[in-house]
Amino acid sequence: MLVLGGMMTALVSCGDDNSTGSSLQFSIVTVTVTADNAISDYSTFTLSVTDKKSGKTSNYQLDNKGQYTIDLPLGLYDFAASQTVQGVKVLFGQVLNQTVSQATTDVNIKVAAATLPSQSFVLDELYFNCDKEGWTSFYYEDYLTIRNVSSEPLFADGLSIAICGDYNTLEANEEMSAYLNDNIIISQLYTIPMVNGQHVVVEPGKSLVLAHSAINHKGTDGTTGTVDLSGADFEFYVQYIENGQDYTMTTDNPEVPNMIVDYSANQAFNWGYNGATPIMLVRLDDATKAAILADKVNLTMPMSMGYSHLDYLKLPASAVVDGVETGAQGASVRKVLPAAIDQSSILVETAYGFDGQFIKRKETTNANGVTIGKDTNNSADDFEIIAHGQKSYPKQ
Repeated sequence: MLVLGGMMTALVSCGDDNSTGSSLQFSIVTVTVTADNAISDYSTFTLSVTDKKSGKTSNYQLDNKGQYTIDLPLGLYDFAASQTVQGVKVLFGQVLNQTVSQATTDVNIKVAAATLPSQSFVLDELYFNCDKEGWTSFYYEDYLTIRNVSSEPLFADGLSIAICGDYNTLEANEEMSAYLNDNIIISQLYTIPMVNGQHVVVEPGKSLVLAHSAINHKGTDGTTGTVDLSGADFEFYVQYIENGQDYTMTTDNPEVPNMIVDYSANQAFNWGYNGATPIMLVRLDDATKAAILADKVNLTMPMSMGYSHLDYLKLPASAVVDGVETGAQGASVRKVLPAAIDQSSILVETAYGFDGQFIKRKETTNANGVTIGKDTNNSADDFEIIAHGQKSYPKQ
């Protein structure tokens, strides 16, 4: 699971200088790395030493006790220690602007869980509107992508997709909106799993494809759908069996890993063809997830005229990594996502679906030259609608 946490606290002390002459040019520097949690072997950690004058960085491997000794010319240095798993930094600590001016110098670095970049993942492509040909509507070819907009590799496993239980096509649902200050009522929660015991690593600027049904919807004759999603990274397969009867809406592609179904109120992946139930990218630790799953609230089901009720989840708004207020022009009545998550909305040009309205995040370039998605938490500016612009992701 993706490691989260705060930045470390660094402690620095200088050893005794027993030299007296002015000929001193080097210092024997001993770096010691520690952590609050017991680590039996530090030999997987990398020590990076940067000469502030030249800008040159040299890397070394710590011994199993977390130490490394090096002769350094007198000067100003940055020291950093890190542990990576599958190329992703998980533990990190640093000492910045350390003066090395004595015969011996001790540098103590305390590592902690690596902090995530201020921007990590965003929702990128959103295809819920689906398409049609003549009188034939193509169901279940909806999909979404999430993109790494940081400048370093990141784990995606542990991230969740949440779908609102509230509808922005209705007048205020007093039961659901009453929670909106601190929580968002959701009807579905799905989590990206590890695959074959390995973390899911997404490189900078790259994306994962999450398909409702990870099959070739075009079919063998090319007339049954508009996209090929057989090469998706994950699929939302929600099995629904009652009294021995299988009501599952899609076919499980055994070659594509399934999202973990944490909760699905309707026992089906239901995004809505006009986007009236906005979608969110969420990060929950195990304890928080367990708490919200154990504290469901029974509320009136929207569109049921008060006759039907379902159990919903209260998602802490603070857990939302990215959210997009989707909907349809002429049908949207109010926002169901807080302005802190999305200041506006992106609305397709149909209230009923099946018009191939594809939503794509606009692109920009970050400071490191990586093409990323524009992210100002204002979907009216961040996204564009491309009629019939949906993409295929075939099996490679």
